[in-house]
This record gives sequence, structure tokens and C-alpha cells, in this order.
Amino acid sequence: MKTYCFYLIAMTFIVLSACAEKRPVSIPQSHRPPESVPEIGGSVPDQRTVPGDPAVGGKMEDQNPLLTAVRPVQRPRPKALTRMIENAENQLGRRQPQLAFVTLEQALYIDGQDPLIWHLMARAQLDQGNIAQAVSLAKKSDSLAAAYPDVKEKNAALLGQAQGSAD
Repeated sequence: MKTYCFYLIAMTFIVLSACAEKRPVSIPQSHRPPESVPEIGGSVPDQRTVPGDPAVGGKMEDQNPLLTAVRPVQRPRPKALTRMIENAENQLGRRQPQLAFVTLEQALYIDGQDPLIWHLMARAQLDQGNIAQAVSLAKKSDSLAAAYPDVKEKNAALLGQAQGSAD
């Protein structure tokens, strides 16, 4: 008898819940986009004549926040990554390019956007005689090195060296 009553009550709740009115629940919007984000479809200022742009000759303090958001910024490396890069450089110095390449592959798991890692991988491939791989890795490094002019110079030297080795 008790189980019969339990099933009867359960079925009553199921039937009543199916008949209940379903209405959407509104979620309050607590996040608003920052004021510096342009509205989609809004007007875009002429970037050639933006006042205060240091590239055009203006002062840094009057700079447009939209333009500074686009420019890449160097960020500090984690200590573990710095140690891995130093180890790889030492391995390259001791003529162990294969071991250096393995170390740098592991470093990619920490930061795959660091252009120095890609440059050192290119150096390791060039030291092993894999010119096509070295050129490809140097170009990848160059594409990530907008904020790292020293890495861009190293990549240019490596590409020149690879070009000389290919001839």
C-alpha cells in the first residue's frame, strides 16, 4: 500500500510539472564592454592622422588606446621557460642540436608563442643540416617576433646562413 501511494504521488507531480507554465528566466547583465572597444559598424578614426601616435610623430601620452591595444608587448618569461631556453642554448653550444631540439619542443608546451624558442629550434635544425625545416621554423619565429627586434635580426642572419648553405 505504501509503494502504491508513493507511485501515485510521484505520478501526480510529473503530470503537474508537465502542465506548468514555462517562461524564460532573465539573467541580469553585469558585464559591460570597456569604453575603448569600438561599436561594430561604427565609424573608425583615420589611423593615418591619429593625434598623438608616436609612429606619426606625436606624443606618447596622447596616444589612442585602440592603437596601443594592437601593438604587441613583450611579456616576461616564466623561470622554468628561461631555464629550458638556457639549457637549449648550452646544448647548441656543445654541438648537441638533437638534444636541444627535444628540450625546445618541451618548452613549446609552456609558451608556444615565444619567438626565441622557435628561433632556437630553427638553429638546431640548421646545425643538423635540415635546411628546409630550419627556414620554416625561422619564418614561424619571425611571424611571432613583432615585439622582439633582436630575434628578428637573429632570424634574418639564420635565413641568410641557410640560403648560403643551400647554394
